[in-house]
Amino acid sequence: LADIPQICLPKKSLQGDTHGLFTYCIRTPKRNILAKTLLDADIYTTLRYHPLHMNPLYGQTSKRLPHSEQLNQDALSIPLHPRLSDDDVDHVIQAIHNFADRHF
Repeated sequence: LADIPQICLPKKSLQGDTHGLFTYCIRTPKRNILAKTLLDADIYTTLRYHPLHMNPLYGQTSKRLPHSEQLNQDALSIPLHPRLSDDDVDHVIQAIHNFADRHF
C-alpha cells in the first residue's frame, strides 16, 4: 500500500525494534468511502480513534485537539489478527488498490 500517496501507513519500527500493533490503522481523506467499499467486499474495518475530549462521558470541553480530531476523520483500522491468511491479506490489499484506482 506504500505506493498509494493518499494512504498513510503506520510508521515503520526502528531497526532492532519489534512492533506491537494490535490494529493496523491507515489514514486517508476518503476514509468513509473506503470503509463502505471494503465492507461491500466482505472486509470488516473499524473506526477506532474517537477523541475523548468530545465524548460527553468525559465532560466535553471547548478546547480543540486538532490531531485527535483529524484522526477521527481519516483513520481506519483494517484487518489484523492471527487467523488472517496470506490470501486474506492479498484480498484486502487488492481491494484498497482497486479503490485507489477509482478514487485518487
